Amino acid sequence: MTASCEKMAVGDDVPTNGDSRQEANVVIRIADIEAGWDGESTRTMVNVAEVCTRVNLAVYQDGTRVKLQNQTAADNNFGTIALQLSPGTYQLLVLAHSGKANPTTTKPAEIQFTNPDTSSGTGFTDTFYYYGTLVVGDSGVQMDISMKRATAMFRLATTDVKPAKVKKLQFYYTGGSGALNVVSGYGCKNSKQSVFVTLDDTMTGSKVQCDMYTFLHEETGKLNFIVKAFDANDDIVYETEFNDVPMQRNCITRYTGALFTTDDKGTDVEPVGPEPGETTPTAIMVDPEWAKVFDYKF
Repeated sequence: MTASCEKMAVGDDVPTNGDSRQEANVVIRIADIEAGWDGESTRTMVNVAEVCTRVNLAVYQDGTRVKLQNQTAADNNFGTIALQLSPGTYQLLVLAHSGKANPTTTKPAEIQFTNPDTSSGTGFTDTFYYYGTLVVGDSGVQMDISMKRATAMFRLATTDVKPAKVKKLQFYYTGGSGALNVVSGYGCKNSKQSVFVTLDDTMTGSKVQCDMYTFLHEETGKLNFIVKAFDANDDIVYETEFNDVPMQRNCITRYTGALFTTDDKGTDVEPVGPEPGETTPTAIMVDPEWAKVFDYKF
């Protein structure tokens, strides 16, 4: 994670979201998100609004949260936040994600996302973060931040098509975390994550792809997944279990196979790496590329 700071003169370019233009003495801008998979290759850069729908900024001092501001992609200057802080040294957290709601940010060591099947559930999405020291002088500060991907992804891709009777899928998985410790950059709870995916009738006869996200407790980890397919009466019509699924932060583990059958399934491991891309970096842009893709057939 990197950041650059300079003195800021508050003027007409200060966004109206956050503290008022007259009061704001701090501006935080999302400059980019984690570099290419080998740390050197450049990538196609996109605006933060193209990969995330929410940004949360929290400021802490002596372990206490003293400032909280949230944005959605509908806000002006999404990815740039202006606020007012007294001179001093703080800890700054910035999150970017696409959850249904904002996570709990009271403690930086426990940023809590929750299962999406409740009215207040955030869901689990691709998530990026910055956590570091913010020093505010008498003249304020402007800070451009680089964000790091916190998540690992499990992708299920079917080789068979959705039958008409299948109306939704449930992914129940353990071994990861729904809460993030931004101080360490890893998951901090042994969570039971559950996500339902509705498959409407327009998808009948089509292959299905679903992406599930988690925070690992270390750079790598193993998860267990139970995938259930339900009919219109909420009866289970297909069920598949994947045990000891190897996952890595900033990487995709992709399982490809026939889901809507009752045949016994074996596992064939075929890890692969991504193709390098090309890029023209632009300010306040982000890099959505994952580091690597590991393929498995079931």
